[in-house]
Amino acid sequence: MPYKKILYFILLTKLLIASDPTSYGWNIPNTPLNVGGYIDATYDEKREDEFMFNDIALLFSAHKNHFDMLGEVEISHLTLDGKSNGSSSIEIILERLQLSYALENEQTLTVGRFNSDIGYWNQAPINIVQDTTTKPHIVKSVFPKATTGVMYQKGIEDEDSLSLTLQYNDDIGNHDESIVVDRHLAMMYYGVSSDMFSWRMAGGSFRKYKGYEAYYLGAGIQYDSDEVTLQSELFTQQNSSGFDIPYSGYLQSVWHFVNRQDAVVRFEHYQDEILDVHEAIFLIGYTYRPWENMVFKGEYIYHTQLPLNRFVYSFSVLF
Repeated sequence: MPYKKILYFILLTKLLIASDPTSYGWNIPNTPLNVGGYIDATYDEKREDEFMFNDIALLFSAHKNHFDMLGEVEISHLTLDGKSNGSSSIEIILERLQLSYALENEQTLTVGRFNSDIGYWNQAPINIVQDTTTKPHIVKSVFPKATTGVMYQKGIEDEDSLSLTLQYNDDIGNHDESIVVDRHLAMMYYGVSSDMFSWRMAGGSFRKYKGYEAYYLGAGIQYDSDEVTLQSELFTQQNSSGFDIPYSGYLQSVWHFVNRQDAVVRFEHYQDEILDVHEAIFLIGYTYRPWENMVFKGEYIYHTQLPLNRFVYSFSVLF
């Protein structure tokens, strides 16, 4: 895809949202199907191609009776010279394809490829709803970010919920920058103790394609008010021989100091025996959302060990 077409696409997207900046997606007449999409553009000082379209994605969803369907296909890591993931041929990636059925008594059954119901950060699957452009170590390294299988969710008094996940087959979308597995068993509990406090616990096991098996366990807490959101998660991962990741955790604060503007501070610390890295990461960032479906982000990331200190900027729009 020539870069001129990409720039034209961005300009067209801005025009489409200009008339009503709080709406996105279109309903196909006389059908339950809605179609939309999003664009993520990122500038990263440490990347060979400093400017890149991380994702140009199409989202489609539908609801009818007890059924909900969600799909997401995307072009990832598209550079201005028209290469996607280093290849001159454009590659379309299946990110999500899931079908959910609402049972009685607040129960839901989901099949397909879906975002793993683990932790807080992993519940924000696209950049526009995340607090920063870069992600904590736990998202890509400790547990599978996505699962191809079946998930059962049950609401338990008030807002608490329990979910069980099972995968016993190949991943139908194995292009994520995360752990790709053909086996995954997980359990998650989400609890709410007040209007502002909540907590999550998750544990599970997975198997990579080469036969490597591991187990993970973790927990997180969140305090969310009109002025500030505090969030923290801590996970561990081990195999039969010992701990691959003895610990990986972060503490993040998001200060809502001006309308639609946030300041983000994150401290992260992890020990990864697979990568032979033991370090701390400090992040300070700024987020501006002129509309609900558009966001500008800037952040500086400081690593105590790896040579990855850098500025990262991004622009995302959902249409």
